[in-house]
Amino acid sequence: MEASTSPQPQDTGPLQRRGGCGSRAGHAVFPLIALIAALLLIGNESSPQRRSQLRTWAWASGAFVAFGFVLVLLALVAWH
Repeated sequence: MEASTSPQPQDTGPLQRRGGCGSRAGHAVFPLIALIAALLLIGNESSPQRRSQLRTWAWASGAFVAFGFVLVLLALVAWH
C-alpha cells in the first residue's frame, strides 16, 4: 500500500497560536493551584502521615512553580 500524500495541516492563524499559549499558561497555573490546595489541606489534616504527604506535595508543587519562573526569566534574558 502506498502512503497518503495529503498535506499536513499548518498554522492557520491566531486561533492556533492562542491554543498553544493557553496550554502553556495552564502548565504554569496548575502547579500553583496544587500548591494552594496542599497548603489549605495541611491546616485541616490531623493524621501525621497525611500531613507529611501534603507537605511533600506542597514542596514539589512549589519547586515546579519556581522552576518555571526561573525558565521564564532565563528566556527573557536570552531574548534581549
